[in-house]
Amino acid sequence: MQLRLDHVADPPRTPVSRFVHRPLDGAFHTATTFDPPFPPRVAEKGYPFWTLEHRGHELYFASPEEMAHVADVLGARVMKRPRELGLEQSAVNSHWLSRMDKAWLSWKVRQEIVRKLRDELVRLERL
Repeated sequence: MQLRLDHVADPPRTPVSRFVHRPLDGAFHTATTFDPPFPPRVAEKGYPFWTLEHRGHELYFASPEEMAHVADVLGARVMKRPRELGLEQSAVNSHWLSRMDKAWLSWKVRQEIVRKLRDELVRLERL
């Protein structure tokens, strides 16, 4: 399992983004301000974009808040169902958890994912 930080030219949005970043000025795809805000552009690099790779599959993050959200959801011994998690946004069938590869959902793998994400969050806080 590997977590990689890259930088991209355009502000990234991931399947997790709309469940973490609330638009303040319109619909999610047209909004320009969010709560919490997305990370700013890093000079000469671009916008931060994290990729978690495991067993030939990837999960993407546009912000530390997204990593914390995924760690919270996957860290529960008994996870909520995607239908419950997506109810607030009427996204019961398009929640990021419902699209996650089943190989990632065992308790052992989820613990590894959560540990990797939380380690990165601690590292980012120290910067």
